[in-house]
Amino acid sequence: MGISKNDRVALYRVLGWCVLLALISAGCAASKAAVVKGSVVAADRKILAKDIAIEKAAAPFRVGEELTYEVAWLGIPVATVVARVKGIERLEGREAYVVELTARTNAFCSKIYPVDDTYLSYIDKERYVSLKHVVRRREGRYKKDAVTVFDYNAKKAYFHNLCDGSRKTFDIPGDVQDSLSAAYYFRTVDAYVGQKVGYTVVNNEEVYNLFGLIEKKAFIKLDNVTYETFYVEPYAVLKGERVKKGNASCYFSCDNLRIPVYGMVKAPLFTKITAVLVNKKEGASDG
Repeated sequence: MGISKNDRVALYRVLGWCVLLALISAGCAASKAAVVKGSVVAADRKILAKDIAIEKAAAPFRVGEELTYEVAWLGIPVATVVARVKGIERLEGREAYVVELTARTNAFCSKIYPVDDTYLSYIDKERYVSLKHVVRRREGRYKKDAVTVFDYNAKKAYFHNLCDGSRKTFDIPGDVQDSLSAAYYFRTVDAYVGQKVGYTVVNNEEVYNLFGLIEKKAFIKLDNVTYETFYVEPYAVLKGERVKKGNASCYFSCDNLRIPVYGMVKAPLFTKITAVLVNKKEGASDG
C-alpha cells in the first residue's frame, strides 16, 4: 500500500536482477515453504480447518516479542524482516508501546541492491492508536529519514522530512494507524469468518481507509510446525478510489496473539513476494 510508481519500478528491477543472478549462481538456497492445508490428522482423527476455533484476541504488545520472517521473490530468499516490541516510553504525557520493524537484504542481494530499513511506531498504550511514526530507509542510493507525529486533539498530522528539512501538516479524520501500527492494531480485533474489518491508516502523508475480509480458516505447515490460521485479504481506499497495486493476503494464527504466519503479495510482471515466519520469541508481559 502507498508504494510510488518509481519505488515499484526500482523494486521490479532490483528483484528481477536478483532472480536472474540467483538462477545463474550455483548453490542458491530455496526459500522456506509454507503448505496450506484444509485438514490435518491428529490422534487418528481428521480435523477440518472449518472447525478451528478463533480465540478472543489479547493485546499483542508483549514487551520482548520478536517475530522473524524470511522474504522471498519468486521462491528465492532476498531479505529478512524482524518485528519486535521494544518497550514502553512516555510520549507527550502518554504511555506508548515502542514497536520496531527492520528489513535487511541478505548478503547475496546486498551486493546488487542493499536494503536497510527501520520503522518505529509509538502506539498509545490505552487507545492503540499511533502517536508517532519514524522512518529510516536505505535502499540502494535512495535515502529517507522522516517523522510523523499525530495530534488527536487538533486532528492534525505533522510530517518532518529530516533529509531536506521540509515539513507538512495535514488533516486526520480521528483515530489513525501508521503502516506498522496497523498490523499490530489488527491483532487486537476479535475475528470470525465473514467479518469485514476497517480502519484508517496514514502512509506517505496520505490518509487511506484500510479494509480486510476474513475469508476462511486453514492449517499452515512450516517445516515441522502446523499453525491454525485464518486468512485475510486487505485492500486500501484512497480518496474514494480503491488502490490497485497488486493483491496482498495474510494468514494469522487463531490463538489469542494473532501472529502473522504467512503473507503474500502478487503484482504485475510475474511478481510474487512471500514472507514466512521462521522464528518466534514470545514476550514476557504486556507491560
